[in-house]
Amino acid sequence: MKGSLAPARQLSRFRWTARSHLAERRVYLPIARRRYGHMVVDGSTAMLIDGFTRSACVYAAVAFQLSQPRPVRLAHLIHSPAHIIEGVRRNVPCLVTVREPRGAVLSCLLREPQTTAAQVLAAHERFYRALLPYRTGMVVGTFDRVTSDLGGLVEQVNQRFGTAFVPPPADVAETAFDFIELRAARPPWEAQIGYVMSGLQSPETLDRLRRRPASATVTTVPFEHRVARPSAEREASKAEMLDRYMAPELDDLRRRADETYARFVEGV
Repeated sequence: MKGSLAPARQLSRFRWTARSHLAERRVYLPIARRRYGHMVVDGSTAMLIDGFTRSACVYAAVAFQLSQPRPVRLAHLIHSPAHIIEGVRRNVPCLVTVREPRGAVLSCLLREPQTTAAQVLAAHERFYRALLPYRTGMVVGTFDRVTSDLGGLVEQVNQRFGTAFVPPPADVAETAFDFIELRAARPPWEAQIGYVMSGLQSPETLDRLRRRPASATVTTVPFEHRVARPSAEREASKAEMLDRYMAPELDDLRRRADETYARFVEGV
């Protein structure tokens, strides 16, 4: 058993990096469409919300959708530069979330324990560098702004694209995090949650399903590390990983990631 652990972890790590490279290219879109279906931008998409993993895009997508008077066809959470670029090419209203490299990497290391600080840091830098040429075709929301003023960002989307989406109110967080906890629990009717997020069903359709007994999917990632909302336990765990992020051999990579981040959020 112990002998098979290292190769399995190495394979998982390789797949993570391979996927991050592929997701930067347009050829990834047909693959994403087969795997994620209604989550991927297409001719019916009215709004796109996406960003690097652990950058508050789950919160942004959930809070946005729950604030609309009727479901909005939303492309979301593919975590792919090619997906966002396709949205820009189609002139779809795009809200792209971004978190400073340190916060994003530490959170990802916790969520994806098979990864290394170097590979996540490199993926973060490539992700936003790929988007720089398309920067004017999107509204950018920093992690802090998304979590404190999503309504203001949606107003910017409306101004930029001539849309009339309802800005999430200041008190949307409680409802959004309740939905996010439900999603992270992975109930048997998890697919219905995805339909609600994509705007294919209304949030009210979940009420009947929520009254059923919960049955979470077994996973090797603890719930507190998986769920996309603030957690004191997760913050403590991330503090323990800081040494991995600050390793001297990553100095150049951290500098490049910080520079790309600064360029991407310039003027925000």
